[in-house]
Amino acid sequence: MRKQYWIGPPEHNKPSDQIEIWLESGDLAPYVKPSKKSNVPDDFLIVGFDTEYKTPDSAVTGQQIKEGEAISEILSYQFYAKTIDGVVWQGICCPEKDQRLTLQEFMLFVLGSGSRLSGLKSISSKIYLVGHFTRADIPAFADFAQINNQFSAVRNTFVSIDNFLKVEIPTDDGQISKLMIHIRDTMLLTPQSSRSLKKIGELVGIEKVELSPDRSIYKKLIRNMDRVRSDQWDLFKRYALTDAEICVHYIEKVMAEYKSVTGKVKVPVTLTGIGIDLLEKKWTESGVNRLAVLGKEAVVEKVFNKSRGYYQKMTVEVNLPLVRYNEAFATDCYHGGRNEQFWFGPGFPDKWSDYDLSSAYPTAMSLIGMPDWNGTYQTLNIDEFTSETLGFASVEFEFPSDCRFPTLPVRTANGLIFPLKGKTECAAPEIYLAKAVGAKLTITHGVIVPTDKSQRVFEGFIKECIERRNIAGSKTLQGLFWKEISNSTYGKTAQGLRERRVYDLRDRQTKQLPPSRITNAYFAAYITSFVRAVLGEIMNSIPSDKTVFSCTTDGFLSTINEEESVAATKGHLCELYRKQREILSGSSQVLEIKHQVKTPLGWRTRGQATLDTGDFGETHPNVLLAKGGIWTPPEFEEKEDQNDEIINYFFDRTTESEIDIKGSTGLREMIEYGADLVEKVVTKRLNMEYDWKRRPLGIKQSLKYDHIAFSTEPWSTAEQFAMMRETFDEFNKNSPRCIKNINDLKILSSYVETKSSASGETGKYIKKTDGDVKRLRQMLCAAFKQRKAGIGFSRVTNEEFANALKSVGIPCVKTDVENGSKKKYLSHQVLPTDRVVNLLHKVKGECIPSLDIDDLLFKFEKGGLSIRLINDESCQFIDRLE
Repeated sequence: MRKQYWIGPPEHNKPSDQIEIWLESGDLAPYVKPSKKSNVPDDFLIVGFDTEYKTPDSAVTGQQIKEGEAISEILSYQFYAKTIDGVVWQGICCPEKDQRLTLQEFMLFVLGSGSRLSGLKSISSKIYLVGHFTRADIPAFADFAQINNQFSAVRNTFVSIDNFLKVEIPTDDGQISKLMIHIRDTMLLTPQSSRSLKKIGELVGIEKVELSPDRSIYKKLIRNMDRVRSDQWDLFKRYALTDAEICVHYIEKVMAEYKSVTGKVKVPVTLTGIGIDLLEKKWTESGVNRLAVLGKEAVVEKVFNKSRGYYQKMTVEVNLPLVRYNEAFATDCYHGGRNEQFWFGPGFPDKWSDYDLSSAYPTAMSLIGMPDWNGTYQTLNIDEFTSETLGFASVEFEFPSDCRFPTLPVRTANGLIFPLKGKTECAAPEIYLAKAVGAKLTITHGVIVPTDKSQRVFEGFIKECIERRNIAGSKTLQGLFWKEISNSTYGKTAQGLRERRVYDLRDRQTKQLPPSRITNAYFAAYITSFVRAVLGEIMNSIPSDKTVFSCTTDGFLSTINEEESVAATKGHLCELYRKQREILSGSSQVLEIKHQVKTPLGWRTRGQATLDTGDFGETHPNVLLAKGGIWTPPEFEEKEDQNDEIINYFFDRTTESEIDIKGSTGLREMIEYGADLVEKVVTKRLNMEYDWKRRPLGIKQSLKYDHIAFSTEPWSTAEQFAMMRETFDEFNKNSPRCIKNINDLKILSSYVETKSSASGETGKYIKKTDGDVKRLRQMLCAAFKQRKAGIGFSRVTNEEFANALKSVGIPCVKTDVENGSKKKYLSHQVLPTDRVVNLLHKVKGECIPSLDIDDLLFKFEKGGLSIRLINDESCQFIDRLE
């Protein structure tokens, strides 16, 4: 097989820019897997690869994607190859317009360049093909549609996990060279803070080529790489080849780190995969049985082999009986992070500090002792649920009415909330804390797994990760690498517990993400409970004259100063946390400050921005921004610019406000519609309204920002929150309203109070605006016409009755009274909102002394859900609003 390749721009049409490439049978070495007893290292070739392309001039729509218009012009394929002996070669080739290379043709170019141009022989046929964000480059192969069922999808990109791609290349002498290609993506092996190719280039000491130092010119060039290829070929070539080179150098660094801890030469798939391998190695070195830690046992089962037509014996891992019996309950006790917005709108000026727990999840994970799964028992004794107990319970609870931050999570259709009373399933740390802050608790079902705290099963692993990070330096590649491994491994204990669907490239359908090798509902529930409990203990320990603006997973924004933050971390849970931090890292620090700002803006969970940065020195960043899922255009690169744009979104929003969310095509679109990685646009309504996870408390209109603001307090029950969300969604369904001033909130409050006060037939057909008063008018007119509810006079005309109602503040005209004869009067159909009750007493006192108010008013059911959003309660914090 011989093929001509352009190694220069085809549009230049230079004969010297074309070469012929082929392979001979001796150029590649057939792969032979080394035996476990052999000291011969595995032989493979690492090939960094990349493509350059020109995307459509404008973002495509969903319809255009379906019509096959999400296509880029592929400008070049480039590689950087390196053998395990350190031999290096590289190359770039350009397809002619509208043509693409197959994976086979690309690999012929890579390997043939090594043999024909560099004189190499016996190149390994086991190949790691490594890209940075392979979702952008893999679809550039002409045979993508034929080979994509051999890939796996991991975090929205392409890799090969449990198999390799089989590629066959005919040699010039009539033989077939068989390649084993393993796809890897450096994005999956990169610390969260360093995921750009430029960043990992800096980490490995290779500077990514800049197309232009001027950012505006750079943006123009990157969107018109076809012009760069044509007009500045040398720049284009250096830019393209360097990207492929960075991938190889980075993957070598990852391999070196992996070998240093496991002794294995391997190109791993993800950082979390490395973490699990290291964890299992630590267990083996410590004489700890992995199955014993996880509550499993190995059993032999007969499995039918379809290809061979008979049953085979296979060893599989299954949960121990007691683990299996209680696993569903432990899963119910597993919840995510505590994410709440405690303030809506502009905050008051102060020194607001954004505090985070230091290494929250690794620290919590390291507390778990060796479980005695066979000793699992049930108990209703609340004293047995301590901060370190691997225990789980169904709990009925009621916190004191003045508790600002209740600490027991209740799962709802709209996320976790923390009400004053109710029932929940949770783990021991939060039960311990709830008791400590004065909650009344009754356990209705409890399960405890005894543990040996002298043998903390994750402690050695976490400690080694932290030690390696400290040795390397927190800002170095190795430092960031080990921080990411220790932080992300917790997630593997929870993988597969909650339904999360991923697209399966082989079956062309979404499937539930399967469990990991260390998935364990008991561990995941304890870890998350402990972090929420520590956060809850701190928030409930802050002085009464200080407040919390928001909390997000393992941090919170508050007006407490550093001295007060130290005092707030004196509780039992924080002391346990501090001692464990000392064991792991030598540091006793519980909280660290991430940001400091003067005036924050908040709208919903994970939605905060900075109105005034203040001047608190250069110690901490002074722009706090959490966009709450709102997209900002790419021209707003700097955080400050994004913050300003988000603020404009908030204050300028209307019920008609929309934003164009620009993203890129996903795996499913690539598979089903043959799309390339191109920019796509989706238009959505801007939603920056409060999520109502808590109830408004103090309410005030900010004169400085001309916008409502309110502090909050916890809901009494989860049922109230559910009613509030349902009613708010219904209110906004046909006539959405932005809550921007007090009148907006009054209108919403009237509707919510009206709907929540009624049930059954009483709650039907209530108008969105002043529905309570309109229902009152309707029933008074019906009672007048039908001589009900104590209204017995007959000499009053319709117009006189309408004027009488109007005189006390009930809008009414003659036709409203006339319609009273058409509507059957029903007792107890008037909603008892504050203003309705006041109006009824005015009617009785000034117009109809014989009026039977009780016959009109709706009778509350026991345990009703009546919600009132506007109260006369005072709030010291809202009084500080400018």
